[in-house]
Order: sequence, then C-alpha cells, then structure tokens
Amino acid sequence: MRKTIDAKGSGFRNLSRYRDLAVGLALRDVKMRYQLSVLGLYWAILNPLLLATIWSYVFVHMFRASGMEGVPYVVFLFTGLTFWNLFANSLLTATGCLTGQASLLSKMYFPRIILPTASVLARLVDFAFSLVVVAIFMAIYHVKPGPYVGLIPFLLVIELIFTLGMAYLVAALNVLYRDVSQMVGVLMLLWMYISPIFYTLNQIPPEIRRNFVYNAIGELVAMQASLVLGGGMVRFDTLGIAALISAGIFVLGVLVFRRLEPLFAEVM
Repeated sequence: MRKTIDAKGSGFRNLSRYRDLAVGLALRDVKMRYQLSVLGLYWAILNPLLLATIWSYVFVHMFRASGMEGVPYVVFLFTGLTFWNLFANSLLTATGCLTGQASLLSKMYFPRIILPTASVLARLVDFAFSLVVVAIFMAIYHVKPGPYVGLIPFLLVIELIFTLGMAYLVAALNVLYRDVSQMVGVLMLLWMYISPIFYTLNQIPPEIRRNFVYNAIGELVAMQASLVLGGGMVRFDTLGIAALISAGIFVLGVLVFRRLEPLFAEVM
C-alpha cells in the first residue's frame, strides 16, 4: 500500500518542509555514486583534472590557445571547468532522477520536485572537492585570487538558481519523453563550447560577443573564474541580465514541473 507522508505537501511552496529529506537524498546520491568505486570521491577530482590536463595540452600546443593574461592555461581551464561542471553534471544526473527512482516514488509520497533538487545538491560535493584542487593549482603556479573573490558565493547562488530551473525542466520532460536524456548530453557538449571556458570573452569578435550576454550560465562561469584568478571585477550590467534570465528559467522550470507532475504516476 502506498504510504502518504502528507497529501497537502505537493506544492513547491512546501518544499522547505522537506529540506531534511532533500539533504538526505543528496547524501545518498553521493554515497551510491562512489561507494563501490576504488577511488571513491577522488573521481570528483580526477575526472575534471584529467580533462583539463589533456585539453590544455591540445589547445595550447596544437591550437595555440591562451586564457587569462598571467595565468597558466591549465589553471584557467580547470577553474572554468569547475564552475561549468557544477551546472552540467547537475543536469546530467537530474535528467533521470525521476525515472530512476520509480520504486521510491511508489512507496511514499513527497513533493517530486525534491528529487531533482537533491540531484543538484549532491553535485555540490563534487564542486567542493574541485575547488580544493583549484586552490592547490593556484598555489603551485603562484596565481593570486582577485580582490573581489568574496563575490563568488553571490554568483554561485545565481548559478544554482539557473541550474535548478533547468534541472526541473529536463527531469519532468524526461518522464514523458525518454529521449530527453540523450538530447541533454549533446546539448551540454555544444553549450560548453559556446561558453567562455576554453577562451576569454576578450578573444571573441565584438560583433559576436554582444550575443554572449544571453548565455547566462556561460557568463556566470566566466565571471566566477575571472574573480577567482584575479581577472577583474564583476560586470554588473551583465550580471543583472544573467540574474533575470536565471530567475526566469527557475520559475519556468517550477511551473512546467508542477504542470506535468500529475502525469508522472500514469507514465511510470
């Protein structure tokens, strides 16, 4: 028999009542992801580190790429990937969080929106480990953080708002259209290359650069990497646009999720 926790708690407005459940599910996600792995949580460091090392070698030695002035390219690239992976990995895991928890959903009732929320929270653990490596890299290469690095938490909140909105969208749509999970993988690859991770905004032609302001997550990643590596202060006009887009995506994600939620039981 289906166990009901609270039949009135279906709305997103009651999500705060289930915050302990969200945190618990996030911790379980992390444990299940790494518990049978020989290296465990070290993969959260090794994966982006290996990618940054390989890509930096290819881009520097084959394509003569350059990042921020005075910052080794591998440090520039790894820092950008750290902030990007928080977004990309959150979406990749959130896409299947509902379809992969059919047994849990059949046993108890709770706001389904908790599952993609927990998926995003779980990726914060990977992000924290990667930040430690960024700090080590900066110490090794004598890269000093910028004077405005204290603004990072504010930008990180905006990134999480954008990420949660996108996570709600892809998680809900994937229940009805299972090919969404394949599309998200391709989308993340394309999105990464059109975001200033492998290059800086100053290296983009001005006639193209003005359109990058609509790539909110790309702008946020670039600003966060710049603040960490001492590249200057925040462009508040661009940040304002990114914040508005992030809020819009978040609201859209919540509305779509709530609209499709009654259909989940029929499909699964």
